[in-house]
Amino acid sequence: MSKPILKIALDVPLARLFDYLSGDQHVAIGQRVLVPFGRRNQIGIVMASVDTSEFSIEKLKPITQAFVEETPLDAEMLSLIKFSADYYHYPFGQALLAALPARLRQVAPAVSRKQYLYQITDLGRQVDLESMPKRQRVLRQVLTALQENNAQTEAELDALSSSARKAAKELVALGYATSEQVLAIKRVPAILETPQPALNDEQAQAVGSITQDINAFKAWLLHGITGSGKTEVYIRLMQHILQASQDKQNNNTPDSAAIKAESSNAQILVLVPEINLTPQLEARFRARLPQYSLVSLHSSLSESERLHNWQLAQAGAAQIIIGTRLSIFTPLPHLKLIIIDEEHDSSYKQQDSMRYHARDVALVRAKRLNIPVVMGSATPALESWYNAMGNSVQVSSTLSNNSQSNKYGLLTLKQRAVTAAQLPKIDCIDTTKVNLQHGLTPQLVSALRLRLERKEQSLLFINRRGYSPVLLCSACHWIAPCTRCSSRLVVHLGQRKLRCHHCGHEQRIPNQCPSCGNADLHPTGHGTQRLEQTLSTLFPTARIARVDRDSISRKHALVEILDRVHNQEIDILVGTQMLAKGHDFPNLTLVGVIDTDSALHSPDFRASERLFAQLMQVAGRAGRADKAGQVIIQTAFPDHALFNALRTQNYASYANDLLLEREQVQFPPYVFTALLRAEAHDFALVQKFLQFAFEQARQLSPHVMTYDPVRPQMERLKGMERAYILMHSTHRPALQKLLTQLVDQLRSESMATKVRWAVDVNPLEF
Repeated sequence: MSKPILKIALDVPLARLFDYLSGDQHVAIGQRVLVPFGRRNQIGIVMASVDTSEFSIEKLKPITQAFVEETPLDAEMLSLIKFSADYYHYPFGQALLAALPARLRQVAPAVSRKQYLYQITDLGRQVDLESMPKRQRVLRQVLTALQENNAQTEAELDALSSSARKAAKELVALGYATSEQVLAIKRVPAILETPQPALNDEQAQAVGSITQDINAFKAWLLHGITGSGKTEVYIRLMQHILQASQDKQNNNTPDSAAIKAESSNAQILVLVPEINLTPQLEARFRARLPQYSLVSLHSSLSESERLHNWQLAQAGAAQIIIGTRLSIFTPLPHLKLIIIDEEHDSSYKQQDSMRYHARDVALVRAKRLNIPVVMGSATPALESWYNAMGNSVQVSSTLSNNSQSNKYGLLTLKQRAVTAAQLPKIDCIDTTKVNLQHGLTPQLVSALRLRLERKEQSLLFINRRGYSPVLLCSACHWIAPCTRCSSRLVVHLGQRKLRCHHCGHEQRIPNQCPSCGNADLHPTGHGTQRLEQTLSTLFPTARIARVDRDSISRKHALVEILDRVHNQEIDILVGTQMLAKGHDFPNLTLVGVIDTDSALHSPDFRASERLFAQLMQVAGRAGRADKAGQVIIQTAFPDHALFNALRTQNYASYANDLLLEREQVQFPPYVFTALLRAEAHDFALVQKFLQFAFEQARQLSPHVMTYDPVRPQMERLKGMERAYILMHSTHRPALQKLLTQLVDQLRSESMATKVRWAVDVNPLEF
């Protein structure tokens, strides 16, 4: 009898599986294996077991090792990643291995923390505790705990007695208990449970609408103004699902599997756009749902922490999983609900490798599992708003032809959750009519001084880190350029360096102009560092903290700063977009916005949508408790339509106006788009490759509009010359068919090996 041939996915840029012999090992589908590939060994995932191969059996190599002690990836997860790789036109093996924790991509066996779980047997339940000798006090304690709870982990036994583990082993020897090795669940210090607030009518209606269809697929858009209590809606939904599952489990027979003792048989995935939002959500969920196991998955965790949390999720031992975009590919055997917080955020879109959008993948996963998805935002993405509004958006006849007819259920929260909290007053100060004081208007300086006198907190938002964005020569107007990118070097005065925020290139600040020799070089414009310095000069007694990528590079640095804000140890916060959303500061009553005008005239058609969302989010940090909030925006265009909509905080009106514009010019969501990006050190190679791809695309599909190759605004990045071609169609299947044919053809062309190229489906950035 011939040995089975294994089809194995490897982390290589080839769109195929590789054949290996199983040898004498029994290997399951989804199992991690070690195989020889070229001159080295490589980790792969078994995708199929077949009897024949297109290659001669004599040429096939046997696998080196099968990690049979590990739980294989389930069929649902393999299928989801395969779908994503096909939809985003990326090699399946690379997509699959990238979805795993780093430890599972390494050749060395992955080791995770384990512990023993002890379970009572029928014989153990029949033991009369009173008949046991008094000298066996610890043995009786452990048996009592097992009879009452059916199962106990080593961590729970340690709380009974230092010798409880030894007693548990004695019970196993007597046949009163069984033991099984399971993943260790980290026990966090007990958090004082937070009282459950009463829901207002809008929150109650939202919870009721979703729970009514909780056991079927439905996409819900929860559109709530900042501070309206969207997180409370999430918590109530989680309570409903987890408690219902727990009640169902309690009605089952007590002979449960070892891992089931740690599980409520329901899991909830909460996606957040950025790592910075996980600590606050995690603390809030632990305080409200302390009885359920919670883990987080993000890049700030160590490799061992991420592996352990991922394995707890895969085993079903973690009921609540909070994670960033890659978490959408985490195996969750009991997944019942997906929550996407700040669903509009562009961080959900992967910008390299497989360019997937976690929100869109989440919708596919939920539909396959027949579970609901809840997407929350104060400023939903226009695509989501369009899918929720359907025909109710008043546009021309083109929309009626393409309308999605309310694909999403729309739930609206129009009032703040704290009864006394009101939306902040928004003032736009015309910077062309006032004299700025170190980049600040007199009105903003006065407002800051008033908050300091009241012992209230302020936040100044400027989405530009560093000291100054430009180093300018006063004589010849030379500006310090980056030699590797089509960008300027940013001044970091504290380190006496010029730094590129795109490629990381650094150099010392020159003593004189390299162009004309002039020694009078001026930092021009403001960044977070310069603003912090200005505030220290204006308010020498104020406690000021800066939050940007430079200041929070150390692990837990952001959490420490946020704790200081909550403890009233900071008067003025200066920060970038990482402070714009999700944070709740009860004593913060003033938000100042510095220099946002560049986005008003950006060539990117999404720029105004992103700016409106950003300003709505940062404005929402003010006045979230019982103190009135104020937002001061410095702009040279105070009468711009965006600011008019912002003053009334009327997202719906502004979003509908943007949809009208998008429809007239045939931009998403009215068309489906894709970019074919290419880059190389030699632009001639890029040009030749994209011209060939353009000609092939035009021939392959007359139903898809393909534009000539063009260069992006950032023509050179990290030393690579760049260009792309844009394709769009009103029919998604037509676009996908073209991309499939085009990618297959390009992969077989020799010139494709001389450039770095990739397909970006539904791109967010042009």
